[in-house]
Amino acid sequence: MRRYPYLFSSKVRMAILILVVVLLLAVAVSLAVPLVQTSRKPGYKTVSIPSSPSPVQSGSTLKLPEQPLLTPTANVMPTATPAPPQARAGAFTTLPPGAQLPSEAECAAHVRRSSWEPRPGNSVANHTVPTAQQIAGLVLWEPDNGQDAKVNTLGRQITGNFTGTTDEILQWVACKWGINVNIVRAQAVVESHWHQNDRGDQTNDARLCPPGTWNGTSCYQSYGLLQIKYVDNKTVWPMSRDDTAFNAEYTYRSIRGCYEGWATYLYERTPVAGYPRYHPGDIWGCVGWWYSGSWYDQGALTYIKSVKMYLANKPWLQPGF
Repeated sequence: MRRYPYLFSSKVRMAILILVVVLLLAVAVSLAVPLVQTSRKPGYKTVSIPSSPSPVQSGSTLKLPEQPLLTPTANVMPTATPAPPQARAGAFTTLPPGAQLPSEAECAAHVRRSSWEPRPGNSVANHTVPTAQQIAGLVLWEPDNGQDAKVNTLGRQITGNFTGTTDEILQWVACKWGINVNIVRAQAVVESHWHQNDRGDQTNDARLCPPGTWNGTSCYQSYGLLQIKYVDNKTVWPMSRDDTAFNAEYTYRSIRGCYEGWATYLYERTPVAGYPRYHPGDIWGCVGWWYSGSWYDQGALTYIKSVKMYLANKPWLQPGF
C-alpha cells in the first residue's frame, strides 16, 4: 500500500511535467541573455560622440553603419577656393629701352587665367572696352607737351581690348608694355587698392571737372585703377573711368614713354641730391614721375617708397586682400 496515492494520478503527473518544462525554459533563457549582450551585429560599430550643440549628449554612444574606406578616384575632386596667382620668376619682367614689345594677342595668350577676383565690384569695367570712335578720338601727343613725337608710336597701340579679372588685366598690360608685373600690381595697390571705381583729387573748381561730374560744389578729377587725372588728358574721358584695361593701358603707355627717354622736358629737371638726372631705362624714376610729374622730387620719392613697400609685401597674395 502506497502513501499519498493522489500524487501519482494522471492529472498530477501532467502538472509536474508542465512545471519541469517551464523551469527548463527559464534556465535556458537566463543562459542565453549574456550571449546576446556581448555580441555585435555585423556591419555596425559603436562610436563615441563628442560634446556638441546637437541633442546627443557628451559621452553618449551612437551606432552608425560601418562604411568601407574611401579611396580617391578621378570623379571625386575637392572643391578648391580660388587663390591669387603666385608670381613666377621671370614672368612679365621689365624690358629694356628699345626692346620690341610683344603684341596684345601674344600677351593675352600668356596671361595666367584664374577665377580669383578680389574685386568683384570691377566686373562691369573689367568687361567693357572702348569703342573704335573713342580710340580714334585720343590725342596722346602735341608739340607743346614736352615729349618726343615718338610717344605717338606707343599711343597708336592703345586699344583697351582685353577683358578678364582684375589681375588678368594687370598681367596683360604688364606684358604689352614691358613692365614688371609685380610693379604694376603694387602701383595699382597704391593708387586704388585695385578698385576701378575709386576716385581722387577732389576739387571745388568746376573747370577741372570731367563732364557730368560736377555736383554743384565739387567733383573728383582722378579715376580708376591707376587714377588718371582728367586735366592731364581730356581725351581719355570717360574710358579712364569706365574701362579697366584702358585705364591701365594708358598709364603704362605713359610710363613706357618715360622709360624710353621720350619725356624730354624731364632732362631739364633737377632731382633731389643723390639721385640721377633723367635718362632712359630708369623704371623707378618713371614710376615716381607718374605721381609727381617731375624727376626724383620729394613727392616722387615718397610715392616710389610706397610702391616698393607693396612690391616687397605683395598684399595681393595675402588672405583678405
